[in-house]
Amino acid sequence: MFVAMFVAVFAPLESSVVAGGERPRRGISRKAHAKALACSTIECAEVGRAFASVCERWAHTLVTALALLVFVAPLRASDEVAALTWRGKKLDVAALPSDLPGDARVAVESFAGWAAQHGYRLDLDESARALLVSAKDSSKLLKRIEAVLALADRTFDGREVAGATPAAGADAEAKPDSAVTPAAWGASNRAPGSGTLVLVVVRTPKDHAPLLARLAELSPYLASWAKSSTPAPGFALEEPLAGAVVLGLPANKEWNADNELVHRAAELAFHRRFGRQPYWIVQGFAWHVEQELCRGIYCFPYREGFVWATEHSGWRARFAKLWRDKPAPALADLATLRRGQFEPNAALCAWAALTYLSERHGVALASALHELHDLWDKNSRRDLGGGAWERVPTYELPLADQQRLLESRLAPDLGPAILGWASKD
Repeated sequence: MFVAMFVAVFAPLESSVVAGGERPRRGISRKAHAKALACSTIECAEVGRAFASVCERWAHTLVTALALLVFVAPLRASDEVAALTWRGKKLDVAALPSDLPGDARVAVESFAGWAAQHGYRLDLDESARALLVSAKDSSKLLKRIEAVLALADRTFDGREVAGATPAAGADAEAKPDSAVTPAAWGASNRAPGSGTLVLVVVRTPKDHAPLLARLAELSPYLASWAKSSTPAPGFALEEPLAGAVVLGLPANKEWNADNELVHRAAELAFHRRFGRQPYWIVQGFAWHVEQELCRGIYCFPYREGFVWATEHSGWRARFAKLWRDKPAPALADLATLRRGQFEPNAALCAWAALTYLSERHGVALASALHELHDLWDKNSRRDLGGGAWERVPTYELPLADQQRLLESRLAPDLGPAILGWASKD
């Protein structure tokens, strides 16, 4: 670039000097020489003006070049920050390896530009089921996400998945992920058991709005929410399969970033595996994972107001006390937590139910959850005639249907069984 710049600047200067300073040839008269000398003097004056003009142009070009250097340097630095790592290796986003699963490839390509622009890096977990977007050394954060995935594997598969991505569908383990065509990132046609979840650790609230804007670009239905939402400790979305933990908010000693990360990762891992599920089930499982991995609960979605220090532990005893002098609850009585609000007793019930079901009926629960998703998928469609239909986004399965399906697949009278488990010393 600079060679071409100097050629453009000095080439006209060299040709002007040579043309104006040429000596008179031998064999001409003094009168002709004097006339030629006068003409040469005039040309020299013109050369001087031309030289000054060239110098001015050169100075302008140099200033422009320096300004470009100042502008390009940050872009180059951000490209370095946005490096991608997978299985201990740094990868080139523009030339991803052939063995990278398609879903992970789509997730990386969806966020690589945003990460480079805002100074973040990309890290895939060993199985390529999760993509972490963060602004600093991510080894500890990635291990936390991998621990969440491992706990889900143990719970629902009865084993741990080491370095292999489960495939889509209720019989996911029978079909390799490479046989599944990756859905466009953020599309609503993602099959349960497929996709790569994306969790962004937002280093400052200033990056919250740009992140939401990017999500809205990928999933336009989020546009209104992206414009009106203010920074909160975290969020997790079903579609697109993405969430965030927001750092740098006003100090709150009753909030813990590690717990928030684990809880949001658990939500996303659950959505990835089972698709759309009743809200109380999703949150109950996320609190179960948070308690298991963090030994305390600090994430309270949709909660506003004061949080007592005693609310972070002792949930089992508090749940048992809640029902001590009451008739044993039915499962439907434990499923009262609603999306968009927080109610402490409903949270206790959701946690107790999913902790019990995960510990005692994990593999069977996974099968039942696939059936719940299929039932929701069928009943949430509005027939438009002529074979066309549209989704009713606010549809929720009736509690009676949820209880009937879960108890038919797991065990009868789950409510009393859960209370009995919690009441044991």
